[in-house]
Amino acid sequence: MVTTTPSLGFVEALNASTKKIFKMKGRSRRSEFWWTQLLVIILTIFLTPIVGGILSLLTIPLKVRRLHDIGKSGWWLAINILLNIFLFIVMCVALFNFFVSINSDDYDYINLISFLLQYIIFALIAWIYNLILLIFYCMDSKPGTNAYGPSPKYIEE
Repeated sequence: MVTTTPSLGFVEALNASTKKIFKMKGRSRRSEFWWTQLLVIILTIFLTPIVGGILSLLTIPLKVRRLHDIGKSGWWLAINILLNIFLFIVMCVALFNFFVSINSDDYDYINLISFLLQYIIFALIAWIYNLILLIFYCMDSKPGTNAYGPSPKYIEE
């Protein structure tokens, strides 16, 4: 028989996530994930973006555990991080080339259009991938034990 444990409240969720702040192994429930994400968003709004960036880095293990809870590998998040780094590098190079071309004698609007198209294409790819991850984060826990450990939500008796 499988019993469902109740959702975690705000304080319980934060306690659960901070106890495992650097732990990539195991699983995390939706309530733990979303309450922690809410706090990070609120703190980012009221504090500096630098603090928000640090807090976002600290939530990487939580995101990995959330993916584990639905039976997905943490590599889904790693691909997202690498995709965003790649997007940033491509955009920096394209922006640099764009500004260099403005100061040259052979400037034309094709460079501007090329830059905008590159940005739109790569941003769209990153946005779609982030949407896929959002769907994963919203999915319910897989009952029972999976490759990442026992379910924190569904307790087998």
